[in-house]
Amino acid sequence: MPRKLKGKKAPFPKTVKPMLATLVEKPFDEPGWIYEIKWDGYRALALLNKGKLQLLSRNNKSFAEKYYPVADALKKWRTTAIVDGEIAVLKEKGIADFGALQNWRTEADGEIVYYVFDLLYLNGYDLTQLPLSERRELLKANLPVSHLIRLSEDFDTTASDFLATVSKLGMEGIMAKKEDSLYFPGDRSREWVKLKANKRHEVVIGGYTKNAGSPKSFSSLLVGVYDNKKLIYTGKIGTGFSEETQKEILKQLSKIKATKSPFSEEPDVNKPSRFRPNPPDATAIWVKPKLVCEVSYTEMTSSGVMRHPSFEGMRTDKKASDVHREKNVEI
Repeated sequence: MPRKLKGKKAPFPKTVKPMLATLVEKPFDEPGWIYEIKWDGYRALALLNKGKLQLLSRNNKSFAEKYYPVADALKKWRTTAIVDGEIAVLKEKGIADFGALQNWRTEADGEIVYYVFDLLYLNGYDLTQLPLSERRELLKANLPVSHLIRLSEDFDTTASDFLATVSKLGMEGIMAKKEDSLYFPGDRSREWVKLKANKRHEVVIGGYTKNAGSPKSFSSLLVGVYDNKKLIYTGKIGTGFSEETQKEILKQLSKIKATKSPFSEEPDVNKPSRFRPNPPDATAIWVKPKLVCEVSYTEMTSSGVMRHPSFEGMRTDKKASDVHREKNVEI
């Protein structure tokens, strides 16, 4: 045990929930913050204890079998530790591609990596109440040499400049964290914030439509978010799918069909708009609100409906009941 290692002596925990970040709309430039890339992937906690590995999602599901190269690399890391990070598939110029991650099956589908950014436990010591700067120094000192397990670097810059840079590169956004922030498992902290280059949100699928005469598996997904246990309709997603993806989604939806709408107010799927004054004749098929997907969009209307939404991928790492509309805060 290194002499310099601080923290509290503690038994190895059975499981840990990740600390969550708060969404901020505008960049801010203040001292005492570090900045990282917001990787477009799946959040994952790795628990390594006496040769045993758990690689867990936010909702405590195992990623070890699906993303087996990451699990294999972690098993070779001879340590007792808990690390926090993000599993991603890298495409051109090292940019993470969420759709590629969701569809990943083998190494032929893309370069898979595990970007680690925090160390919560090491060799019998709980590090969560150490400042982030100290936890990251310990992480850097103990990180194995591996092309699959990589440090998520922090950058000496301003939030404004960094967000502008990642936006030009087509990345999802940035993370800003206070250097002295502690780690509170399961909490959503204002000392960790996220700034998105593009508007994106998780949504719950409550149904789908089929346009008359369309050869597609479905025409659009009907989606919403929870508010006080009510599923509030936020629009229909009709773009961003490949034919193969639509078939896979329809298989899942066919297993959870419902007889009535799960939304607090049943949406009119044939309502004309100024963008589509003569909509096609669509039939709505309702499903139980169990599946979550991610969507990008241009803006949210005053009525709470997304404008120009596009499908980004399914989110198997999140429970439908945990999907709420994110509210921007000011720092």
